[in-house]
Amino acid sequence: MRSEDAVRQLEYAVASRVGDEWSHWEASVYSDVFDHVAQEGDDRHVNAVIDRICEEVQDGYRPKAPEMKDYADTLRTEGGRPLTDGGDA
Repeated sequence: MRSEDAVRQLEYAVASRVGDEWSHWEASVYSDVFDHVAQEGDDRHVNAVIDRICEEVQDGYRPKAPEMKDYADTLRTEGGRPLTDGGDA
């Protein structure tokens, strides 16, 4: 999934929870996270990150992109390998 599509999907998912308090700019903050996940994983992993962001978004609170990247790094591929080696890119 392209990061632009993931951002759009995130926009719709979070807006349904918090309404007008969520903007395109906020969703686009996670674009680099989606690029990172898409390089090493697949759409399931991107969707898992979207779901996690949706779970954590609340009135007045937004998870930070580095936190979501750390979460993305915990996701596993089919073979059980971590998506990354845990180091900075």
